[in-house]
Amino acid sequence: MNRYLAYGVRNSFGMTFDPITGILWNTENGEESYDEINVVEGGFNSGWKAVMGPVSRAGISENDLVQFPGSNYADPVFSWVESFGITDIEFLNSQQLGQRYVNNIFVGDITQGNLYFFEVNENRNGLMFNAQNNPGLSDLVADTEEESSSVILGTGFGGISDIETGPDGFLYVLTFDRETGDGNLYRVTSSAQ
Repeated sequence: MNRYLAYGVRNSFGMTFDPITGILWNTENGEESYDEINVVEGGFNSGWKAVMGPVSRAGISENDLVQFPGSNYADPVFSWVESFGITDIEFLNSQQLGQRYVNNIFVGDITQGNLYFFEVNENRNGLMFNAQNNPGLSDLVADTEEESSSVILGTGFGGISDIETGPDGFLYVLTFDRETGDGNLYRVTSSAQ
């Protein structure tokens, strides 16, 4: 395993390093369901092809997975039951949008044109959800449209293919229209700008 960082990963469209811990995070698309956000540490086993989403929902246990010496399976830190084609993931390494967004995560999707926002927990090894604002997300899975909507920051972008923190500290969203081949570049600013 000293030659491999991770295995059992399916269609990872987005990768980024936490600017504080240096740990890799990725997004992963399920075949028909369970798009994921993962924390990827050395020896990470994402479980594909037997598991997408939490292993408890796959009807198997970790013991049923291919386990190489030195590897470890880890559930996603978040997943969507309905697959939206989750694409890029970006830590905003800037204060331009306000303190709430600094070193937290933005994620996009290709099919709905949604921009999602997540706050990282204190240990920076998972996500934090407010029980009042996101009561159904304590299981770290968006099972319903309402639960998925509770983590959407913006809509109407078109198919999001890339998200980056720009040199000016603002968030930039690149889109792609699969039918026309055209795309747009959006600059996300705070309402105070």
